[in-house]
Amino acid sequence: MRAAVLYGPRDLRIEDVPIPQIGPDEVLLKVAFCAICGTDVRIFNYGHRSITKPQIIGHEVSGTIVEKGTNVEDFEVGDQVVVDPIVSCGKCHYCQRGMTNLCLEFKKTTEAFGYYYPGGFAEYMAIPKKALRRGNLVKVPSGVSLAEAAIAEPFACALNGQMLSKVGLDDTVLVIGAGPVGCMHVGLARSLGATKIILSEVKETRLEIARKFLADVYVNPLKEDLFQVVMRETNGIGVSVIIVAVSSRTLQEEALRFAACRARINFFGGLPKEDNMVVLDSNTIHYKELYIHGTSGTTTNHIRTCLELMNSKRIMGKEYISTVIDLKELPIFLEKEIQEGKYLKVLVKP
Repeated sequence: MRAAVLYGPRDLRIEDVPIPQIGPDEVLLKVAFCAICGTDVRIFNYGHRSITKPQIIGHEVSGTIVEKGTNVEDFEVGDQVVVDPIVSCGKCHYCQRGMTNLCLEFKKTTEAFGYYYPGGFAEYMAIPKKALRRGNLVKVPSGVSLAEAAIAEPFACALNGQMLSKVGLDDTVLVIGAGPVGCMHVGLARSLGATKIILSEVKETRLEIARKFLADVYVNPLKEDLFQVVMRETNGIGVSVIIVAVSSRTLQEEALRFAACRARINFFGGLPKEDNMVVLDSNTIHYKELYIHGTSGTTTNHIRTCLELMNSKRIMGKEYISTVIDLKELPIFLEKEIQEGKYLKVLVKP
């Protein structure tokens, strides 16, 4: 089978490798699509400390079960599924409370598809016994295509953030960053009942792409003063939810300026280790009674919810897919085209 195998930074090779063999408690998945994540771009450029190379990368996966072990009871050949990439331990403090994305063992081992296990930039994937037992396969509803299903996992990461930020009726939401996840935040905030959504982005190409998701206000802060726009649109109050959906220390620091009292501020985008210390005005946090938090990954339940939102058409998954490429195009796409900012989600068809 064909697979994209990572040997090191900027060394991703399309190779012929053996189709995985499965045991009696495993299934074999024929990959339909694997979406490109921002993490894949970072791994391609810089590698990852937890990946033992060579490794097949890719973790936003949809596909069809083509073979199952004799002991597998919950799935049948022909089932269409999405893969939850994090294989949690199921036993630690956080797993026992349903927060599998914060699994203590996962934090040590990065036991996930595309890292610890071979990932989805390949024609086939083996799903091991532990992942089946932990519930890492989610069946795709009949009204959702496998292309849409491939982006359920990043959508679920955004949903986790929205739920942590308690987005709902009567909220005014500022999303900073109109990349794929920023646009997903717009769609989810609308679905969850936000009254007004402001989207800020410095790249005009991204801002134009994002207009189809029907935020109420679009702002390029290089051309307009974002603070003045926020104050105008909220009658001088500020927004109740701010989602910083970009990896920017400066924007995390500036987010406090736009906040209404008791606003929830979500540092959704992680920062590079060499620039991860932010300086926040403690008095602003104190006197405005602000809530500041982060978001890390997602859970199987969030993925299942996003599939149902797509199935009910409250989220139009296909609108977030910019293009589909062949596996052989992946290395050059990661090296050049994905950097240009003219795409939302890009799917790879092995």
